[in-house]
Amino acid sequence: MIELLSTAAVIGSGIVAGVFFAVAVSVLPAVQTLPADRYVELHRKLGEGYHPVMPLVVTVGVLADLVLLFLADDGAARALFGTALLAMVGVQIVSQFGNVPINKRVHALDPAAVPADWQDPRLPWRNWHRLRTAFALVALAVNAVAVALLS
Repeated sequence: MIELLSTAAVIGSGIVAGVFFAVAVSVLPAVQTLPADRYVELHRKLGEGYHPVMPLVVTVGVLADLVLLFLADDGAARALFGTALLAMVGVQIVSQFGNVPINKRVHALDPAAVPADWQDPRLPWRNWHRLRTAFALVALAVNAVAVALLS
């Protein structure tokens, strides 16, 4: 059971960290250059695949770390799984209260009718995304060390 859960913790945090890193270094610089209407359209399209999948992946990582916090025999590994759990919960909190509200505002816009006084959300969205990316990278690194201690 511990092997399966530790694999889920590393894969879950790894997918989240990898996707977030890719968005930070590739997608965000590209969308910064788009005019508002094209940005809104692309943001909506990117969310179609991302939003149903990523919350599930994050939740799998959170649950695996939570259970490992109690099941791991090694005290140092338990502490590390607890740290990874906090980092993954950080991902969830930043996503839910930082990025998701911005996503909802952008998705509510008609790309063909972006108001002239529109408050461009790209900078705050990027800042929130960088924070959750840092949490995800910490979770991955700490999970990897914890799993190595169990070996």
